[in-house]
Amino acid sequence: MISVLLIWIYMIVTIGTAGLLTACMSKRLLGYRPHDPMACLLSGLVAVTVYAQVWSLFGGVGIAANICLCVILAVCAFVFRRPLTLTARDATDPAFSHRAYISVAFIIMIVMAYGASHGMMHYDTGLYHAQAIRWIEEFGSVPGLANLHTRLGYNSSAFVLNALYSFSPTGQSFHVTGAFCALILACECVLPLVTQKSSLISVSGFCRVMGLYYLFTIYDEMVSPASDYYMVCLAFVLVIRWIDAGEKADASGQCCMLSFLAAFILTVKLSGVLFILLAVIPAVTLIRSHRLKEFVLCILTGIVTVCPYLIRNAYLSGWLLYPSVTIDLFDFDWKVPVDIASYDYKEIQVYGRGFTDVSRYDDPVTAWFPDWLRARPLTDRILICAAIVGVVYFVIKCICYVCLRKKENFGSQNVYQLYTEGVVCAGFLFWLLTSPLMRYGCLYVYLCDAVIWGGVLVRILTGHIRLMRIMYAALALLLVYKSCMLVIESVRVYRSDTWIRQQDYDRFDVHAYELSDDTGTYTLEFYAPDSGDCAGYDAFPSSPWDMDGMIVLRGRDINNGFKNDPR
Repeated sequence: MISVLLIWIYMIVTIGTAGLLTACMSKRLLGYRPHDPMACLLSGLVAVTVYAQVWSLFGGVGIAANICLCVILAVCAFVFRRPLTLTARDATDPAFSHRAYISVAFIIMIVMAYGASHGMMHYDTGLYHAQAIRWIEEFGSVPGLANLHTRLGYNSSAFVLNALYSFSPTGQSFHVTGAFCALILACECVLPLVTQKSSLISVSGFCRVMGLYYLFTIYDEMVSPASDYYMVCLAFVLVIRWIDAGEKADASGQCCMLSFLAAFILTVKLSGVLFILLAVIPAVTLIRSHRLKEFVLCILTGIVTVCPYLIRNAYLSGWLLYPSVTIDLFDFDWKVPVDIASYDYKEIQVYGRGFTDVSRYDDPVTAWFPDWLRARPLTDRILICAAIVGVVYFVIKCICYVCLRKKENFGSQNVYQLYTEGVVCAGFLFWLLTSPLMRYGCLYVYLCDAVIWGGVLVRILTGHIRLMRIMYAALALLLVYKSCMLVIESVRVYRSDTWIRQQDYDRFDVHAYELSDDTGTYTLEFYAPDSGDCAGYDAFPSSPWDMDGMIVLRGRDINNGFKNDPR
């Protein structure tokens, strides 16, 4: 737990400084400056992760990357010390002036650090998360790595961020960045309510409730560096802040900043791609107001955010968006064969639908949906059905809006709200009809329910004090119940050995095998699990099974990567 807190403090300092510098640039280029600590932390998180991805294109992301980052931040902070001081004062004064802000933030940090110190490791962490992080720590980006293990082609900026803050030379590779994103979500859900900057009975308030509900469900799992947790937590923060921004008279600057976060979420997990649709509103606003310079700058910033991720994709698999084979631009010798990539893509889809037979990929929704829904827990079934009804309600609402707009002016705020509802409904349908895995798809279910039905509840409760008190009491009871269950579970799985150092990755029994180059004159030792397909972090480099005879080394150095065996 102490190790988690120390790394988090270092992250807050470096990411916070990067965020303040980004805020200074935003003020100069867009005329907008973030006015709260969380906005600076989010922009800094994006900037530091992009930096780490660029570094990974040239070598391993480790201590040298951290030293260089600190030097760059220190030099920039000195050069721009005057605007940096003003920005820091602007961002922190409103929040820190509130008595309870620091106290509540400290309590949240302690509670989340305890959860991040131990827990259940995700199965996929042993399968490929840990290996992907170690490859980044040791070598950065390796051509054709997906040939060694297709899952290593599932590129995610989350793994690069984790490698930057893993401090593996200390004797243990720490994995605290996923829980750090959960910490950001917890603060975003609670602190605005404490400082009375947001009301619980609002659309964003219901999103905060669902965000907290999600944190309760992953509290004993966030020790694992699964990209799902990064994506879901950051997407919750994005939508909450997006809705809050829509309630302001001039939110174009804040919406531009949030658009960068939407682009960043895409690099964390491709399933968050539809949040890019939120960038349409600030783009249209800038064009309509003839702010073409700001529009071009926003486009360029979005490209800078996404480009390192796409380049890493090409390095790892030879495809732009692996395992999708829709965009085929490259002809590298390390490119994963199209039949393997296509099979991998279909396997992901059918696994989310509840079966493993890839031949059922083309089955219609009616063939798999009933069984899939029945297999979900009762709470999930209720929430999914509510989301489906919510989508139908949204479609009816849009039809009414088109008809009524001819008679009266709805105003820009109603259009903003309707567009936001459309994005979350589109995200829910996209998830449901492609790979409906609840592990990350809960985001779309929760957001669809919170945004659609939260808006309905706000209209019902507004002006009705008694109903509002009942709602507050129901939410308080839910919070108490979930807290008690969490305490009981924490006592049951209590570990005394994680108060200082975080729980390490799981270990697995492995055996060694050799891979050679295509001439057979140079060999390297690799590992594969004795049973199952998980090798963990320590057995490096490894694959789920022996790859001898299936792939070869591209050269006499592991940095040269892997390709299919041409023999």
